[in-house]
Amino acid sequence: MPSTPEWFIAQLKADIQSLGVHGGVLTPSVYDTAQVLRYAPPEDPRPAVGWLMRQQRPDGGWGSERMPLARHIPTLAAVLALRGASDTPESRRAVEGGIEFFRRNVEAWAFEGPPPDDIPVAAELILPRLMEEAAAVGITLPHQPFQSLSALGTRRRGLIARMKHRAGTAPIHSFEAWGTTPDMNVLDGSQGVGNSPAATAHWLRLRRATLAGSREVPEEVRGAEAFLRASAEATGTGVPGVVPTVWPIVHYEQSWSLLALFSTGLLEHPALRDVVRPQLDALHRAVRPEGYGMSEFFVCDGDITSTCLAMLKESGYAVDGALLRRYQLPDGQFITYAHEMQPSVTTTAHGVMALAILGQDVSRQVRWLAEKRGADGLWRMDKWHASWLYSTSQVMLALCHAGATDMVRPAVEALLQAQHAEGGWGMSSTPSLLETAYAVNALRALRGHGLFGPEVKRALQRAARWMGAQKELPPEQQEMIWTGKELYRPFRLDRIFERSAMLALELDRDSLAE
Repeated sequence: MPSTPEWFIAQLKADIQSLGVHGGVLTPSVYDTAQVLRYAPPEDPRPAVGWLMRQQRPDGGWGSERMPLARHIPTLAAVLALRGASDTPESRRAVEGGIEFFRRNVEAWAFEGPPPDDIPVAAELILPRLMEEAAAVGITLPHQPFQSLSALGTRRRGLIARMKHRAGTAPIHSFEAWGTTPDMNVLDGSQGVGNSPAATAHWLRLRRATLAGSREVPEEVRGAEAFLRASAEATGTGVPGVVPTVWPIVHYEQSWSLLALFSTGLLEHPALRDVVRPQLDALHRAVRPEGYGMSEFFVCDGDITSTCLAMLKESGYAVDGALLRRYQLPDGQFITYAHEMQPSVTTTAHGVMALAILGQDVSRQVRWLAEKRGADGLWRMDKWHASWLYSTSQVMLALCHAGATDMVRPAVEALLQAQHAEGGWGMSSTPSLLETAYAVNALRALRGHGLFGPEVKRALQRAARWMGAQKELPPEQQEMIWTGKELYRPFRLDRIFERSAMLALELDRDSLAE
C-alpha cells in the first residue's frame, strides 16, 4: 500500500497528463443543454429531455442554490426547452414548477443601482432574451425587478451592434442572445461559435433555416454538428445533446491546474517534473501576440495571460512582460476582456502576481485591490467564481508576492475565524473540499511574511485531518462554484487544486507539528 504522499503524487500525475485532452472536461450545463434541445436537438431528444428533468430541484427551479442569481437563466431555458420538446404529464408539471419558481424569486434581481459584479456571464443579454421568448409563447412573467439588468443589456447590445463580428471574441460567446443571421464570420477553428454550445446551436438553427428544401448539407453545418457532439462528450454523461456551458477549455484547464501547483509550491516538485514540464512547454509554445486565451480558438484574456506569464517566468522560461499592458487600466484594474462592464478582483490579483514576479511596480494595482476589500478584511465578490474563498485566496497570494503584508493581515484573521469546526472551509453551512484547498493555499503562502504563527499552523493541521478524510469524495458530491452562464465544475483543474493542497499538507506534516 503506497504512503499517502505517494498516493497523491500518483493521482496528480494522472490528472496533469490528461490536461487539455479532448478539449477539457466539465460538468453538464442545464442552460446550454436546454438551448441545444430548442435549437439543434439530437436525432432522439428523449434521453436529453430525461436528463434535463432529473436536474430540477425540489423547489421547482434549476441550478445550484449556492448562487441564487445563477438559477433564473437555467430555469427559464429549461422551461422553454421542455415546453417545446415534450408533452407528458411529468414534463408539464416540471414546466409549471419552473415558472412558479421563477415568479416566486424575481425580487433577487430588484437592484437599487446597477447589477453587482458577480452576475452570471452575459446575464444582461441572455435573461431578457429568454423572457421575450417566454412572453412570445404565452408565459407571463414580471418585468419590473429586471429593469436594472435590462438597462445593462441595452448598453451591451449597443456596444455589440457597433462592433465588427469576429470569431472567438467575447461577444460571440453569447451569440444565442443577440445573433439574428448565420454570419459565417463567427465560426472558428473548432467548427463552433464562441466556445459555446448554446451559441453554436443557435447559429446552426439559423443556418439550417436558410437551407429549406436543399438536400445538400454544407460543410459548415456538418462542422457545427460535430462541435456539439464533441462538446457533449466532454461532460462524460454519454447522453447526446447534454453539453457543458463552455468548451473547449484547453489552455484554461492547463493554466489553472498549473496555477494550483504553483500556489502550493509543487510546480517544481521532482516527482511531478516529468508531467509538469511538458504542460509548461506547451503553454510556452502557445503564446500569441496578445497573450493567452481559454483555447486556441478564443480571444486572449488578461486573467489567463497573467497566470501563464507568472508561472512561466518563475519556472525559468523567457516571457514578454509587455503582453500585460493591453489588460491594464489607469486606475490599476486588470481587465479580462475588452469592453467588460463588471470588473474582476481575481483577474487584477493575477495581474499583480505577474507584475510582481516580473519585478514591476504594483502600487496602483494594490491600491485598487485595497478599495475592493470588505469591512471584514475579505474579498467577497468576483465575476468568475461564486466562492469568496477563491477571490480572497487569490488576492492574498498576489499580495504576498507583492510584499503587501499589511493588507493580508486582516484577511488572515478573518480566514481563521471562518474555519468550520470540522476543519474545512466553505461558504455554506458545511465545508467544501475545493474551498478548503483555496484557504490552505492562502495560509501556506504566509511563510516568510511574518504571519505564519501558531494559529495558522493549528488551522492547517485541522484542515489536513479533514481533507484526508475526503480524499476519495465521489464527484457527484462536489459543488459547482465556477461562474459562467451558470455555475459549473471543470473536473480536472478542481481536482488538481484539491489534491495539490492535500499533498502539500502531507509534505508539511512535520513542520506543522513543530
